[in-house]
Amino acid sequence: TTGEECELVAVRIEKTSSNSRRIAGEIVVDASLMDVWAILTDYDNLSTHVPNLVASKRISGAPTGNAGDGSYECRLYQRGAQKIIGFEFGADVTMDMTESVVVAGKAGPITQSHELDAKLSPSPVSSSSIFPEERRINFKCVDSQFFSVFDGTWRVVQMPDNPFTGEAETTVSYTVDVRPKGPVPVAALEWRIREDVPTNLRAVKRAAMEVGMNGVMESKHSSV
Repeated sequence: TTGEECELVAVRIEKTSSNSRRIAGEIVVDASLMDVWAILTDYDNLSTHVPNLVASKRISGAPTGNAGDGSYECRLYQRGAQKIIGFEFGADVTMDMTESVVVAGKAGPITQSHELDAKLSPSPVSSSSIFPEERRINFKCVDSQFFSVFDGTWRVVQMPDNPFTGEAETTVSYTVDVRPKGPVPVAALEWRIREDVPTNLRAVKRAAMEVGMNGVMESKHSSV
């Protein structure tokens, strides 16, 4: 077991109603914003990066733009494999994903794709400014057997370079509002997601550091 796999990730839980919860976590990644962003927007291959996903694929509905361009929208199907009270269940969720970019407190799209970012600069132009760039992926559940609500946000913020190592650092945070439907009790669901959030954040961190933007681009080009 490596230190990264044991890294503690604080999870915050808010009881938003008797049958719903808000669950959030955050981790610091020793990689650039673009390396993290490339992993999170590798929508059809997220299950290779995140161990709790057994499937992730874009489905019907015409997507707009290019994945990772900061204004991309798509409908994404994901299937997780979790155990609750001793039995496995597959939590199928179909979500609408919407990317956005926030610079100096203002949200809006950018026109650069992964390829253009790679050609122009290995890091966001604003990473060294007083207002670091922030990128978000908002997701909203549109269909699920287990959830009536599964809505939230991935936030990726470029931090100042580590003063000791000189390496890039990026903060990744994940927030989700959940409400079950059917017989699954919210307490069990809360426990399961609370366990999964640190695992998923650590997996994104590892993939950003080991695969990163270059690895994602190479994989896409090799599959064409």
